[in-house]
Amino acid sequence: MKPTLAVTALLSLLLPASLGALTYQGGSNQFAGGFQPTAPYGGFGGGNCVATHTPVVFLHGNGDEAKNFDLPTSTGAASVYDAFRAAGYNDCELFGLNWLSSTERSLPQDNYHQPSKAQLISDFLWDVKAYTGSSQVDVVSHSLGVTMALFAIEDAGMWSSVRRFIGIAGGMRGLPSCWWVGYANAAYPTCGSQNYFNSDIFGLYPHSWSTWNPRMGDGGFRDYPAGKSTSFYTIGADIHDEVLCGTASSVSGCGTSARFDSRSNVKSQLDVGYGTTATGLDYDLADWSYFNLLGGDSDGVGHYRAKNNTGKLQINMLTTSCTGTGCCSGYGDVCGN
Repeated sequence: MKPTLAVTALLSLLLPASLGALTYQGGSNQFAGGFQPTAPYGGFGGGNCVATHTPVVFLHGNGDEAKNFDLPTSTGAASVYDAFRAAGYNDCELFGLNWLSSTERSLPQDNYHQPSKAQLISDFLWDVKAYTGSSQVDVVSHSLGVTMALFAIEDAGMWSSVRRFIGIAGGMRGLPSCWWVGYANAAYPTCGSQNYFNSDIFGLYPHSWSTWNPRMGDGGFRDYPAGKSTSFYTIGADIHDEVLCGTASSVSGCGTSARFDSRSNVKSQLDVGYGTTATGLDYDLADWSYFNLLGGDSDGVGHYRAKNNTGKLQINMLTTSCTGTGCCSGYGDVCGN
């Protein structure tokens, strides 16, 4: 689940590097200012500064890495990282963790939820709190990072440490595309159901009466806001999301996998998707598929641009009291419920 190398390479040639300390063109480890977290695969954050905002922790998706929160947008607007810098955040308030190794990032079909990854994420949240002296953090997560973050925070009992949580294009009801490969396909562990011997090992296969994966069903991840003091937000691309809706059938409602169930502390759930749908016919068969594998990301907003293009929305959600489409203020692109 990552941008193609060709797209990334083209962007790197056409657009400048980051305005701040982080750059997507840099290495995997961009920590500074004496910040030495438990992060064996790297990340970013820290500097010669003092945190006055609630620190933000960015968690990437499958096949991705932390520095890509600085990837250029498709509109020419600031990257997510640069948008936060422009909004007044400093390097002691912006942190990202690589929770996958470089080998794991290169094999996204092999990655799934497991306790060691949850521990890595919760340890990083504690490290950020200790470094900044803040009692709480805000979490911005994308794709598999959404459900990994929810799993980690719940497992560590850390909800009181999370002020606001943004989930972008998360598979909280699993991936419909997993129906095509099955819940126990050794070639696609990411699509597995819950492990029979350990309930804390599970993939993204949608829950059903016959395939046990309860976190992907009613009462699972989508209901985690219940009883929490944390404020929750989501951003998604609905049927333009080529990952959540990347099948030729069973796409009805697939975009709702990115959304929490309605609760008073679920403040805003925005649809920013447009352009080609995930099942649109693809007349350029260079990708060996009759169906468009880039969805809205080919000519609008899909799974990846829902993260890369929406720095303004993320800032609104973390710095204002916006609700609903009020969080669209100043975004300047397609944005609705």
